[in-house]
Amino acid sequence: MPTIEQSAVDFMQAIGLLVRRTRNEAGSDELSMTESVVMSRLANDGPATTAALARAEGMKPQSMGTTIAALEELGFVKRTPHATDGRQMLIALTPKGVQVRKKTREAKQMWLSQAMAELDAQQRDTLVKATGIIKALASR
Repeated sequence: MPTIEQSAVDFMQAIGLLVRRTRNEAGSDELSMTESVVMSRLANDGPATTAALARAEGMKPQSMGTTIAALEELGFVKRTPHATDGRQMLIALTPKGVQVRKKTREAKQMWLSQAMAELDAQQRDTLVKATGIIKALASR
């Protein structure tokens, strides 16, 4: 029987494989993982400053600035002046960015739904139960 430490390593590797597979199946190769995470954060939390995004992702502001510049060049985000602090700019998704995110998310969900449909009923039931456990682990 594997140790807790080995089980943790195996679990992280399995989650990593699943994330990479869904990204591959969705054709989201054009965006880096950081770019995808930033777009997701903007979609879920709304406009933010570069500094706030950097803090949220545990990155240096300069590195986040590079990520934002790349997304801006693709037309996925735009900068607008902060309403109360003229020195800051808010980063927000553009309509094009919203569409790309929606298309990518739908492709991931479609692939995963099809893959789950190929499991037997017991495997699907186990996976559904594991989802709650994974959410609980992530919120600790």
